[in-house]
Amino acid sequence: MKAPKSVLERFAQRTERGDVPGWVMITVMTIIIASGILVIFQDRVTSFLNDALNQYM
Repeated sequence: MKAPKSVLERFAQRTERGDVPGWVMITVMTIIIASGILVIFQDRVTSFLNDALNQYM
């Protein structure tokens, strides 16, 4: 009967690199969407944040 491999041995044998381009695309798209929302609704967002922060200060 074979002894079980350690976690490090199994990790070293993995060839899968993951979906890095997908995560980069999601991150970039999120930044673009958030920037677009901020540009369009800048006055409303700033007044909302100021009102919210003024309640706790």
